[in-house]
Amino acid sequence: MPVASRLPALALAGLLLLGAGPALAAGLDCPAGGKAAPDGPLFEAIMKPGAAAGSNRALGDAVKRLRAEGLSNGAIIDHAVASYCPVIDRDTSLTPPQKRSALRSFAAQVTTLAYDPSQDATQILVTVPVPTALSDQIDAAAAKAKLPRDTWILRTLEAGAGGRQG
Repeated sequence: MPVASRLPALALAGLLLLGAGPALAAGLDCPAGGKAAPDGPLFEAIMKPGAAAGSNRALGDAVKRLRAEGLSNGAIIDHAVASYCPVIDRDTSLTPPQKRSALRSFAAQVTTLAYDPSQDATQILVTVPVPTALSDQIDAAAAKAKLPRDTWILRTLEAGAGGRQG
């Protein structure tokens, strides 16, 4: 599908990501007040460990099933966010900013799965907010290493995760 024809849906996805941010005093402002009936297989995929990180194939399979049922990419994203929002909102171990961050990350992952069906478990988008000062340090370190920012981050994560146990 040409990029131009995806722009309206991408704009909708962006609005969803922005709309996931507002919070009520008691928690997230979920679609339908958090009372939307979740899709069975989609809800099961969301509840599996690692689903929010995109590391479970059931989430991708649920997106494929919804597409086969005729839902547009935008509707799939809406449906997934509406199903996930009350789940994350009920997580008492997270602060409201952490809940919003988790919801935005999940929405970004579902957007990737909806618009890039070839996405698989070998490439997972990780979205982590960092303070401006740390972002500047990352940019400086990447420039010093003469690497693109993303390449430097990936290599640093690989070295850190692979080099340290415990």
